[in-house]
Amino acid sequence: MDRTSRKRLARLQKQEMRIAAKYEKAKPSVFASVQNKIPDGLRDKLELAFRKGFQLVFEKGSGLIDKTYNAESLQREYEENEQALSERVTGGRLRRLRARSRAAVRGGTGIALAEGAALGVLGVGLPDIPLFLAGMLRGLYRIAQSFGFGCKSDGERCYLLLLIAASLSKGEERGRLAALADDTAQALDRGGVCPAALDECIDTAAARLADEMLTAKFVQGLPVVGIAGGLQNVPVYRRITSYAARAYEKRSLLRRG
Repeated sequence: MDRTSRKRLARLQKQEMRIAAKYEKAKPSVFASVQNKIPDGLRDKLELAFRKGFQLVFEKGSGLIDKTYNAESLQREYEENEQALSERVTGGRLRRLRARSRAAVRGGTGIALAEGAALGVLGVGLPDIPLFLAGMLRGLYRIAQSFGFGCKSDGERCYLLLLIAASLSKGEERGRLAALADDTAQALDRGGVCPAALDECIDTAAARLADEMLTAKFVQGLPVVGIAGGLQNVPVYRRITSYAARAYEKRSLLRRG
């Protein structure tokens, strides 16, 4: 690996360590006072809703998601950037490669905000999950394609789901899931078989999303005041997509190196 890529990889690893430490010290949720009012069984219902939402989007929604952005343009731009990098790796060329992924993180934030706030006013909690997942996966697909990776195979979907789960985890669990994601990426990039099953990865991502968004979704289900819960779509979206952008960039650097 060239010196410029090594420096960028080291910087990404330091960023990840710093952000992981920040989440470890995160303050309790602003909704902590209502946690004792959450009805029994809601968490299981939420996990099931996320699981079914992933299955629905993967089975029927990917084609629709593809129509919401210009995948061909992303592919052309990626190929042009890769051609330039094959000739010479510079900091500027690496920045151009990741520019589209940053746009996906920023652009999807507005969608998550509008969708969560609108449905929160109406007191809609669980039924918005397919919409939230579709918007989140749209952002993740764009990030992946910005670095030349697809999202249509079961293996690539497993990798993506592991990134979601790792981004919402802490401590040893975050490290375990990140390592599993790295192992999956290495297997896929070598033409091998994904070490995890798609259903298992869906279950893992759904469980972490349910834990992370339980209180917010409960509040979002309350008319009018639910807007506060709906707004929590934004930090979750940014946390997931920002983590994925770093992971895909790291994977791109390692694959090229």
